[in-house]
Amino acid sequence: MKYWIREVAMLSFSFLLKITSLVTPKRKNLILFGAHNGNRFSDNSAILYSYILENCPDLIAVWLTNNDQVISEVKSIGGEAYKRRSIKGIYLSLTASAYFTSHSIKDVLMFVPINKRPKHIYLHHGIPLRKGWLNIDKAPKKSIRSTNAKIRATNYMIAPSKFAAEQQNKLLPIGLDKFAYTGLPRNDIFFDSSFDKISFKKKYDLDTFTKVILYAPTWRPWGATQFFPFSDYSLEQLSNFLQEKNICIVLRPHHVDLNGPSNANFWNSIKDHKNIKLITHETCANVNNLCMVSDALITDYSSIYYDYLIQDKPVVFLCYDFERYNAEIGFYSDFNDIAIGYKPNSQKLFLKALQDISMDMDLYNEGRNKLKDKFYLHLDGNSSKRVTDLVIDLIK
Repeated sequence: MKYWIREVAMLSFSFLLKITSLVTPKRKNLILFGAHNGNRFSDNSAILYSYILENCPDLIAVWLTNNDQVISEVKSIGGEAYKRRSIKGIYLSLTASAYFTSHSIKDVLMFVPINKRPKHIYLHHGIPLRKGWLNIDKAPKKSIRSTNAKIRATNYMIAPSKFAAEQQNKLLPIGLDKFAYTGLPRNDIFFDSSFDKISFKKKYDLDTFTKVILYAPTWRPWGATQFFPFSDYSLEQLSNFLQEKNICIVLRPHHVDLNGPSNANFWNSIKDHKNIKLITHETCANVNNLCMVSDALITDYSSIYYDYLIQDKPVVFLCYDFERYNAEIGFYSDFNDIAIGYKPNSQKLFLKALQDISMDMDLYNEGRNKLKDKFYLHLDGNSSKRVTDLVIDLIK
């Protein structure tokens, strides 16, 4: 009973905010930011926010969040941040001219705006490889509603190219005329010569290894992701190989897996192995920092693969549940045409791939580069600037 009372109260309050926002005058230069349903300072939103903070003194950029730690983080770089549900946060949401999100409207607002007041630029969090909720049978009704709300509320969505926009429009069909080919702000780091790889590696105890390999899979609706999913899996053999080659594998679980059921036995088994490290979103919010210092990527169906293409480094795909994933979720393109790299189905073949990587062999770079040219119109590190120009034009 208490749950329903709370839900009715929240829906009523949200409706009141919608109406109030519709008639409230907007402050022309006030723009709001958020990410990960209001819980993190990360992704495209954080990179763009930092850029505007440093380069656009005429814009009033404010971060809204649910998290006190995020407020401290934003303030530490000279920014302004408030709780979404505070009086100040609600006032800002009613008077802002535009807002940026990476995941959902709830990154920033407590309501779905009427008539796009304020205006919304959806930065998203990667080019989709797997299908979205609108294209999945038996998708949760809540997820369908959230997706349709984004469609109604979005003025623009950014993309790195026309081909990428076509993929993104399948995920969120707002119409190709609403896409801006700016590139993704979070990928600007790949062109940033000032990024201090040595200091970053030291911070996470990665500086003593000859090779660092990032292992970043996506999540599954049916249970926890299985790391090193081989029938001939042997932690001892794997650990000995990594020590011999002085390789470190950095495990980066998807944030959904961190909040759901997990394989406790696996995590306990690796905690004393120095060549296998766990670095989560909590300890390193921007996964592209890890991409920068890694020498190769291990993934499955994650869109991190598209970001990684920019660096021209080897990729290993561990697709142990491909048939189920393809049947229950599916892909927007033929997976084997898109996923260019090693696809070992045993630990023996996996170690062979790592052996190649340790020797700086790259058997798939030509195919990846063709795909990179298809997905990226701009490879110059100026995506944040182009998105900023877009919003300045939007709020004139």
